[in-house]
Amino acid sequence: SVMAVLIGSGLYDFTWLGATPMWTGSALSVQSGVIEEVLARGIILRLTWRAFGPWAAFIFSSALFGAGHFGNPNASSWAALCIAVEAGILLGAFYALTGRPGVSIGLHAGWNFTQGTLFGAAVSGTDFGGAIARSTAREGLPLWLAGGPFGPEASLPALVICTSVGLLTLWLAWKAGRFAKPIPAPATPV
Repeated sequence: SVMAVLIGSGLYDFTWLGATPMWTGSALSVQSGVIEEVLARGIILRLTWRAFGPWAAFIFSSALFGAGHFGNPNASSWAALCIAVEAGILLGAFYALTGRPGVSIGLHAGWNFTQGTLFGAAVSGTDFGGAIARSTAREGLPLWLAGGPFGPEASLPALVICTSVGLLTLWLAWKAGRFAKPIPAPATPV
């Protein structure tokens, strides 16, 4: 949805490149999904939740997750804030809803693969290698609107869409009674 809004509204230029090997992008997507989610949700969110409750855990783990992206190419305070809010809430909410880190890992890896390998956009300022298309922010647009060279994650559409989905998922987790202390055990499969 984020890429559809960015391309459809004219904020991004899109060029179809054609078939290409996707091994590098796939590997980087899975690697970043696993490492970042095990650290951010599996360790930091879970342990902070047990010690201080869910709201402190969400704030702390989201802030650390955003700050962890400051070292990426083309990072800015705006980009780190977007990552903290949109991804911190979205990925943490799915973990809270299911109690399963694999859901957050899969969502994170899927986001990176779609954004970097399918659409060929920068993923947190990084080029993920071969892509079947190339998507770039149009020149002259404000960074807060289109994300610039950091990529779609630092755009207003990503902030609005991902945060909205994250808040809806948080509400579903709350309605399901998942905000007990400590972090709930995995939900029963449906």
